[in-house]
Parts: sequence; structure tokens; C-alpha cells
Amino acid sequence: MPSFVGVGGARAAAFDGDLPIASRSSDPAGYLRDQIRACAGVDGAQGPAAVLPTMLGTVSAIEDALRRGPLGHRRELLGLGARAAEFVGWLYRDAGLLPAASYWQDRAEQWAQEAGDLPLQGYILLKKSQLAWDERDGARMLTLAQAVQDGPWTLPASVRSEAAQQEARGHALTTRDLAAVDRKLNEARDLLAASVREHGEQDMSLHYSPALLMLQTALCYAAAGQSDRALAIFQRELRPAAFSLRDYGYFRALMAGVLADLGEPDEAAVVGAQALSIARITGSLRTWTEVSRTVHALTPWLARPSVRDLKDAMVTAALPLAGAHWPSPPLFG
Repeated sequence: MPSFVGVGGARAAAFDGDLPIASRSSDPAGYLRDQIRACAGVDGAQGPAAVLPTMLGTVSAIEDALRRGPLGHRRELLGLGARAAEFVGWLYRDAGLLPAASYWQDRAEQWAQEAGDLPLQGYILLKKSQLAWDERDGARMLTLAQAVQDGPWTLPASVRSEAAQQEARGHALTTRDLAAVDRKLNEARDLLAASVREHGEQDMSLHYSPALLMLQTALCYAAAGQSDRALAIFQRELRPAAFSLRDYGYFRALMAGVLADLGEPDEAAVVGAQALSIARITGSLRTWTEVSRTVHALTPWLARPSVRDLKDAMVTAALPLAGAHWPSPPLFG
């Protein structure tokens, strides 16, 4: 576990102090919804440590409202709780604590079911498919992405686009069937183009953009053994202005892995070092993990100074899990 992953200290406290206001607000659900959105904005620049304590407090506030509030508002609060729990799952995922991420995804799914929110249930399955990518579990990634597309819900076109892309990557990881990969990627592009014409796109889909789909396309080709095609996309599409700092660093780490696969050790080491520097800022262990995959792929070139420097930087950044002081996921009943 890298030393830069820890609790957000003063940055988190700046949010935490306002949580009691929710109970006094004339619209507590609206207040908590705004709180989640604010945390999401901070997360993209500062990482999970800056907002995870606040989000855990937000979930606690929602649970308190569920216990104390009128029955007429319960399903609205359950839906809000499901969204908050899904976001907490993402924060733990980016922090590299995948069992905790899985716990919160399951919690989000339970709340979405109780709320009767079918689209949100499908969206959470998409998030579970993405968690399977972190574990490089291609079979689970594939079947979860297919379940998103086949379920009894109506999802925004952009969510269906991302699910089609996830299925393409699942095919790439499991069978390297390029025909299946390209078929699903074409479907993803068509759906994303259709989403531009949709009105009332839900919050769950607003993050998905053509730039993100292009980089995910690169990941599909890399997983299918088409590293040259993947690199061409990374070089053309990966620009800081198109992504949050955290996401830019993450994709730089993945680009470094593609360069290593292509036998470009010095360039891979330089790009990997850039990604590691960003991971230090954002506290993204997910990025750190991808850089570590690159270092492993660069083993044949350890005699090269650039590769040694990157490996040394990884070792310097690493600390035992006990040094991270992450909040433990509460085991709600």
C-alpha cells in the first residue's frame, strides 16, 4: 500500500462539519444529494482520502433519516442511500480496498432493490463489472456487462454504451475474439452518439464521454493483444483537459503498460513515473496498482536506469496496509 493513501484530514473535516445541517434542512434529501455531488467533484481532483470520511458520514445521515423519517419519504431516501453507497464503493475501489468496494456495491444494490429503482439496479451491475476489471476477472466482467444489457430496466443510452464496451473488454480478456470485440465497440459508439440526442439523461450517465469511450476502446485492444492499435489511441486521445487529474493519471498508468508490452522500456518507465506522481497527489491506489503491473512487465529491462528508477519509486511509495488508517466499512444490519 503506498504511503500517499490516507485519510483526508483537514480537507475531509471541511465537509464533515456541515453534516448535521441535513437533519435541520427543509429538504434533507436535497441537501444530502448536493453533498454527494460536492464530494464527487472533490474526488476527481484530490482522490478518495479527501471525501471518504464525509461520504461515510453521509451514509450514516441517510440511515438515521430512514429510521426517523416519515414512511412517505422512505423510498426516496433509499434511492439516495443506494447512490451514496455506490459512490462509497467507488472510493474504496480507487483506494485499492476491493473487498470493501464489493461490500458497498452489494449494499447499494440492496437499497436500490428496496427503493424499487430498476435503472439504478442495472447501473450498479455495471459498477460490479468494472470492479471485475480491476481484478482482471474477464468472465465475471463479461457476464455482468451482459446482465446490464439484458435486465428488466430502461437505462440511458450512455449507460448502455458503457455496458457494451464492458462486454467488449470481457470478450478481449477471455477469448480475444476480435470480431466480438469490434461488434460491441461499434454498438457502444452508436449508443453514445444516440445519447447526445436524449433528453433528461440521468446523473448516473453524465460522466460518460466520447473521450472516455475511446480510451476504453484502447483497453479493449490491449487486452485482445492489439497493443499497437491501443497505443495509437492513447497517443491521440489522452489529454489532460479531457479528464479529471485522477483519471488522467490512471490512463497514463495503463498507457505505460501498453508501451511495456510493445518493448519500449524507457518510454514506458517515463510514462509510468508520470502516472505515479499523479497517484501521489490523488491517493489512487488503483493507479499505483497499474504502475506496478508495468514494473512487472519491465522485468527484462531492469538493467536500464529509467526502469530501475521507476521500480525504486514504487518501493519507496509502498507501506503496509496498517499504515494507511482507512476507515473500516461498517457492518450495517
